[in-house]
Amino acid sequence: MKIGYQGVEGSYSTLACAAYAGSEEYTAEGYMTFKLLVEALLNDEVDYIALPVENSTSGPITRTIDLMKYLDVKAVKEVYVKIDHALISKNPITLDKITEVYSHPEALEQCYTYLSRYPNIEVKEFSDTAGAVHMVKESEDETIASIAGSHAAEMYGMNIVRENISDNPLNTTRFLIFTKELSEKILHEKTSLYIESDHSTGSLSGILDIFKTYNINLLYLMSRPIQNKPFSYGFFIDIENDVDRPNFDAALSVLTKETSYINILGSYDKGLIPEYEGVIQNEEHTDR
Repeated sequence: MKIGYQGVEGSYSTLACAAYAGSEEYTAEGYMTFKLLVEALLNDEVDYIALPVENSTSGPITRTIDLMKYLDVKAVKEVYVKIDHALISKNPITLDKITEVYSHPEALEQCYTYLSRYPNIEVKEFSDTAGAVHMVKESEDETIASIAGSHAAEMYGMNIVRENISDNPLNTTRFLIFTKELSEKILHEKTSLYIESDHSTGSLSGILDIFKTYNINLLYLMSRPIQNKPFSYGFFIDIENDVDRPNFDAALSVLTKETSYINILGSYDKGLIPEYEGVIQNEEHTDR
């Protein structure tokens, strides 16, 4: 089994790959961008891909889920990864000596409050968290740092300036594991859909009424712009499948008639959210 992910070895996505594989043997392949990652799946370079779709601090990761709107791929598993952002440098250094910090935009956003305490540090985006660690390691400038998981610091033999710098100490990212079209049509605990309506008055309300009529619980709803229709929107929806299959099929039949486009992005079992007992956010006065 070969699983693709965005970034380099040591990124949080590699943890999602490992969690999905479990005890099965697998290889993991990193790609520089999410677009290249999705293309690798479509071109049969990998069997599965791990896509981060939502974070408990910064919200939906739209740059990934927007890629899936019109593709014939299916989510087969939901994986939650605990995010332990650390400030990482090449060698021991005090915070007042750090000039720049690099990381993935999502990671920087999740550490915004912490970083704003230090006006001496210029924040710069990088393609992925582990890649930023590797770049800092190879740089001759020892005043720069990166933000990534503590596991990445250990992997690259780097110094941890500060652990647990996420604004939210319960920071977690939700991943979906995608594969190409499946022949089986089994209904699991959750189903993800993308829907576009004709945007007439009450169209969204009509969609929600269909789910209500067939006793289907909505877990998540997000609107996203339709690229070729300015100020028109599609909807990503997660539903809970605690109903009979006939109810789901009936609701889907009505939705197909009442909407202009619908894509079932996958049906899968709920992932296990990590436990956070004893997690305490670091206080500002402990920084040096």
